Amino acid sequence: MALFSAAAGLIPPMLASTAADAKASKAAVHYRDYPKGMQMCHMCKFYIAGSGRRSGGMCMGGSMMGMMGAGACQVVEGRISPMGWCDLYAPRNAP
Repeated sequence: MALFSAAAGLIPPMLASTAADAKASKAAVHYRDYPKGMQMCHMCKFYIAGSGRRSGGMCMGGSMMGMMGAGACQVVEGRISPMGWCDLYAPRNAP
């Protein structure tokens, strides 16, 4: 058991990191909670919808945030607004 504990201390930090550690910070990709024109996170190939997502699209008289809860991103850390945008935006249906 002591040998295992000592060996665990020899693992380089780079090998011990998780996939979440590899994500870009919001600041690095200029993330914002509002869209750039018609480009929005929920239309990006990297967006992961939150569990509160509802179908139906645009919300009458309110924001889409009311219809779709915050989600996540495959490449940017933290909670992501479906109405947000960042420099890594890539359309979901791009050729």
